[in-house]
Amino acid sequence: MRQRIEVALNDIEHISRSELSASKLHALENSYDSFDYQLRQSSDPIALSKGSKPYSIINGRHRVYLARQKGMHTVPVIFI
Repeated sequence: MRQRIEVALNDIEHISRSELSASKLHALENSYDSFDYQLRQSSDPIALSKGSKPYSIINGRHRVYLARQKGMHTVPVIFI
């Protein structure tokens, strides 16, 4: 299993709301589980590509977007 590390949101590519599914955002915002839990669950980590900053998002675009909206500064990720 890959190790998760905290990465600054400023180091991750920006995604506009128009690029995202409104229903997926709604589901994340209204989930039974807290948003913090959704960020840190081991079964579906935010995945970024290795390379230069800003890092490209492979998995977790909706969570990265919401983390920015909630004023977070870092998120746990794995690099692929």
